[in-house]
Order: sequence, then C-alpha cells, then structure tokens
Amino acid sequence: MIAGTGLAWAGHAAWEAIQTWGTPTCSWSLQVRGTASPAQAGLVRCYLRALASRDTAGLMAVAAGIPPVRITSADLTYSADARAGLATATFTPNPNDTTSASVTITYADGVQENASMMNMITMGGPSGWRMNIGTEINSGPSGPPPAATSPSP
Repeated sequence: MIAGTGLAWAGHAAWEAIQTWGTPTCSWSLQVRGTASPAQAGLVRCYLRALASRDTAGLMAVAAGIPPVRITSADLTYSADARAGLATATFTPNPNDTTSASVTITYADGVQENASMMNMITMGGPSGWRMNIGTEINSGPSGPPPAATSPSP
C-alpha cells in the first residue's frame, strides 16, 4: 500500500514537472481562480514572492524580457500589497491566442493589479511562461540626432 502511494505521488510530481518545464515555479500562498495551468499559477507565485521581497533579480527571472527590460521602482508598486497576505489570482486565457493570458491579482488589502503573461514560444523561444513586466530598455541612440550637413556652395 505504501509503495503504491509513493508511486502515485512520484507520478503526480513527474507530471507537474512536465507541465511546468521551462517556467519558474515557486512556493508562495496563492488562491487560484479561473483557468490556469500549473506553470501559470507557479509563475504568479514566483512573481508575488519576488515582488513582496522587492527582489529585482527574481522579478527579472519571471519577466518576458522581449524586448529587453529592466526592473524599476514602477515595477515595485504593489510590493507592500504583496506582503499584505493571501492574494487571489484570477486567470483569463486569451480566446484568440493560447500563448497569452490575463491575470487579475487581488491582494489581501483589496488592491487589484491587472497583469498579463505569455508563453515565450510566441517569440521563437522554448515553451515557458513569463510575465509581461519591466520597463523596456531603449537600445536606440541616446542624445540629440546628428547635425544635418548643409549643401556645399
């Protein structure tokens, strides 16, 4: 009986690993509503854990990063809310695109955050979910444009 229970648990753990492969997953209390895969729920758990601790490296780990982004103080807006207690994430799959979803996070203090996520396969990468967070890094030229040349006399 014990061996059967152990095998069932191992099978479940292996299936969870297959479903979340390529997506960061973390242990963080979260109430999940709507239609979410284990990978999507795990990603939001990582996001909340990093947000609550103001861990910018953790936030970069869950960020889509295409185009390249950096984490700024604007991305930490809900940090205190994430520390307030049990949050509820309501997932809404995109009916026209299975590689994207919206998630409304309702924090314990009543504050709501509307966020989104995408599967990186959309951008030509391996399958793995990431949050659409961060401030886009402008890789274009900085400063004023070059001076225009005037025609020769």
